[in-house]
Amino acid sequence: MKRLPPLDALHVFAIVAREGNMSRAAEVLHVTQSAVSRQVRQLEDYLGEVLFVRQARGIALTAVGRQLLPAVEQAFAGLLHAVEGLCQRPADLKIKLPPTLAIRWFLPRLPAFQGLHPGIEVRMSTASFSRIHFEREDFDAAIVAGNLGPGEGYSEALFAETLVPVCAPALAERLRQPADLAGEALIHLSPDHADWRRWLRQVGVQHPALESGPSFEVIDMAVNVASQGMGVALADPVLIAHDLRSGRLIAPFPALRIQTDYHYWFVCPRGRQHEPALAALHAWLKAEIADSLAALTPQPAPR
Repeated sequence: MKRLPPLDALHVFAIVAREGNMSRAAEVLHVTQSAVSRQVRQLEDYLGEVLFVRQARGIALTAVGRQLLPAVEQAFAGLLHAVEGLCQRPADLKIKLPPTLAIRWFLPRLPAFQGLHPGIEVRMSTASFSRIHFEREDFDAAIVAGNLGPGEGYSEALFAETLVPVCAPALAERLRQPADLAGEALIHLSPDHADWRRWLRQVGVQHPALESGPSFEVIDMAVNVASQGMGVALADPVLIAHDLRSGRLIAPFPALRIQTDYHYWFVCPRGRQHEPALAALHAWLKAEIADSLAALTPQPAPR
């Protein structure tokens, strides 16, 4: 089966036929008139047929040219329609997030984002990490958590981590003041128990069993255990805002917080931050986090 003629030559042929003039076709295509003539001649040589005849005021299609033109125009119209259809497909964004942020903060809000941006399809992956390498990992964006900068790519800080004690409602009824924690098990976020040690030191109380109690590397696991009444955990109130609003978890001392050296950053490959889908996701994340932080700000008591 004979191969198709060069697409460039077919495109030039269609433009020349429409304009009826080599010079005007060259202007439309932003090339020289000789380049247009060369493409037409290449197509004629390929077909073994003359496609245009010169007239007093330009050129006209031959019978073969008139036969070929509708098929060429239909083919290019079909290509244009297919490309436009592809451009209208939902943008597919793959984002990597820390587990607790993904499960307790991002997922509950994702339907709202999809409602605002039905043309953007978000797929996410969770992992505990403090760096992302876009040249080796197939992600469009990430939220990175850690005590160092996010490294490569474009990044912008979203919020700094703060920790506050949280527990099940029944246990919270026994906690009138920080000293009451001495009678409860502490749930830790690291093997060295540094976060609880720092919080207790800041509020000026001691715990007789500071060195005991379960330790979890993922905050989600720690707060799950706390929600079952098995002790008091430290958690960032931004990440567990839904649990606090629903009453599943209680912060018995909401104003007594410590700020850690952890931060959360939005990260994407450098140069892509202005792409519409990524820019929409980034703007939405910033707005949602601002709302979360505002909701957690203690309000002055009415006079």
